[in-house]
Amino acid sequence: MKITYSKENINSFGGINFADSIIGNTSVYKTIDQTLGQRGIKAGYSYSDLFRSYLLIVLCGGGCAEDITEHLRSELSQVKGFEVCSADTLLRMQKELATEKESTVSQTGISHDFNINLDMNKLMVKLLVQTGQLSPKNKDYIFDYDNQFIPTDKYDSKRSYKHADGYFPGIASIGNFPVYIENRNGNSNVKYKQDETLKRAYSVLAEFGIKAKHSRMDCGSFYQKVIPVVEANSKYFYIRA
Repeated sequence: MKITYSKENINSFGGINFADSIIGNTSVYKTIDQTLGQRGIKAGYSYSDLFRSYLLIVLCGGGCAEDITEHLRSELSQVKGFEVCSADTLLRMQKELATEKESTVSQTGISHDFNINLDMNKLMVKLLVQTGQLSPKNKDYIFDYDNQFIPTDKYDSKRSYKHADGYFPGIASIGNFPVYIENRNGNSNVKYKQDETLKRAYSVLAEFGIKAKHSRMDCGSFYQKVIPVVEANSKYFYIRA
């Protein structure tokens, strides 16, 4: 056994330099700024800094923006070419990318809240294609769609049939990759305007040359208005009755 004494600072997450370098070499950060645009002349951080910060936080075991200030500042400050910002800055940039909710009232008088963010969904698919995780050349993709209830005590969350307050986002995926996410409030039935949600999801994929051969959905999609949309955008579809 050989023992070496060192006066240098030891970084418990030194491996993040390699991960950050690999991601940076794919031009992902450059694409983020080109797609979302610049924040302004006086802005000290770009939108790619936001995504990069969250990536590094997760790789170091963090779970929220506050971890960058409270627990990981010393570790992240050692990443080459990266300037650590505050949690407040991350949350402020996050809010800039948000879209306002859209409210509609059904024929039965129920108010439904939707949040549609096409720019972020397009960026998500664009990066999947750029990094080779999705390819227009692949003609055998399976498109999955489901609504996932998320319990939360946020001020605007509403009561669900699951007997809890929360949100009920619709999530489309191909393999293990999310390709479209659209939020709706907890009180909204999954069938309500689902055909419009699916049209937007298929449209975002088509914009980047991704076509689903198969579409799979559970009984929440067994609805008269949904079937024609799914049939028009995939060769085969499987919907639980």
